[in-house]
Amino acid sequence: MIFLAVTMGFIAENFREYLTTKEKEYEYIHSLIHNLEQDKTDIINTIGDNQKKLNDLDSLLSLSSYSKLNPVNKRSLYQYSRMVSFYSSFSSNDATMTQLKNTGGLQYIRKDHIADSISRYDEIVRSINAAEIPYSKAINDAVDAVSELLLFKVWKDTAYFKNGMATNKELPLLYDNPQKLNIFFNKISLERGWTQNYLNNLQEKLPFTIKLIDLLKKEYEIN
Repeated sequence: MIFLAVTMGFIAENFREYLTTKEKEYEYIHSLIHNLEQDKTDIINTIGDNQKKLNDLDSLLSLSSYSKLNPVNKRSLYQYSRMVSFYSSFSSNDATMTQLKNTGGLQYIRKDHIADSISRYDEIVRSINAAEIPYSKAINDAVDAVSELLLFKVWKDTAYFKNGMATNKELPLLYDNPQKLNIFFNKISLERGWTQNYLNNLQEKLPFTIKLIDLLKKEYEIN
């Protein structure tokens, strides 16, 4: 009888631990899905922002074919240079991921393929963050190039701009030297390249994010 009582107690304790583990696992997964859905929205918005940025940078770079800029092209230069400083980056909502990694939460994920997929997503986020470093630097370098070419105060001068639109008065440049203009467009070209690289990273990672959300919802029957 004593043996039976001890055995039943052991089974009951194991069952309680199983229920606790299952409950914690579900809580982590439910919270992670919420974070991933926020990530998906952020990635989609960041992709859209940088696609628009690329279009404007292409318009700006189209001016590089001119050795000397006429008044119309100078207006375009001022218009499209506004996008040079535009910065849109993805920031993962990693609240649940941080808990899983730092508090031993991964031990509650009983399904190995789910744990592997979660770890893979963490790697993906880190790769996007790595791609942001040269993207950010290229933007800073391009902004420096713009500040050496354009006279920023004219944007607030109604002789040059009214209601956000350029007047017919010719816009000034700090220099109009073909060699220096080439250096300027080189930096803009580098910014375009690193923006494209960052955009490619986001576009490549988005499908995995969507698939992971669908996988978690299916495996844990979450609507």
